[in-house]
Amino acid sequence: MPDNVLDQLPGAPFHNYRRRSVPLLMAGFYQGMPGLAVHIRFSKKNSSPGSSHYSSSAGMYMNGASKTSKQVVTCGTVVLEMPSPVPELVVEEKRDKLGDIASLFDFNRSKNVVQGKGIDVGPASLNIYHVSGASPEYARAVVTPDRTRWLYNEGRGPAPNTTLGKVHFRLSGRKIIVWCGRNFEDPVVLDNLLGIAQEIQRWIPPAAYQDPAAAEADRQSIPLPQLQLPFV
Repeated sequence: MPDNVLDQLPGAPFHNYRRRSVPLLMAGFYQGMPGLAVHIRFSKKNSSPGSSHYSSSAGMYMNGASKTSKQVVTCGTVVLEMPSPVPELVVEEKRDKLGDIASLFDFNRSKNVVQGKGIDVGPASLNIYHVSGASPEYARAVVTPDRTRWLYNEGRGPAPNTTLGKVHFRLSGRKIIVWCGRNFEDPVVLDNLLGIAQEIQRWIPPAAYQDPAAAEADRQSIPLPQLQLPFV
């Protein structure tokens, strides 16, 4: 399936890496809201220099051939579109700074190569989540310590009937986007991500819908019913 559908969806997690494919894409309605489920497969290529050795004929140390390794990262993502927009808020994995610097040389990441300073939402972030994209007051109203603990759940994720791993989310205009490192071969993964998205919608404080930043965030993306999908 062509990955150009992701070009119509700005921001995380759709553009974390340049090399990507879309093995599965579904669209429809969930609880009356337009919805999208997409399995993204990111490919990461890393190169490392080969070991050096002394060449007696050349009378000097020679570098061996560089080694290239490939890693595939799975990302199962659901998107729901709310009736009214809210400001941008991104709750994603907190990355290691040294890893970000290394990725500059591998050219793996396509956007946000270096993760900036996040918003402090308290000790419950467990040094796992990086929160950004909104005012600190709005972020802390949504991402409370109890909710962070529920979302992370010691690395298992909040689903009671399966292990989702680290679950991340983003509020962006009218869109609620939730993703994890599982695909949708097991339907329970899709069901749980949709349920988590609905729960996160309940976390949004009423004042967020009146914030001018909500309309600005909404202008940055295409409404789901207007996306150009390969099966339409």
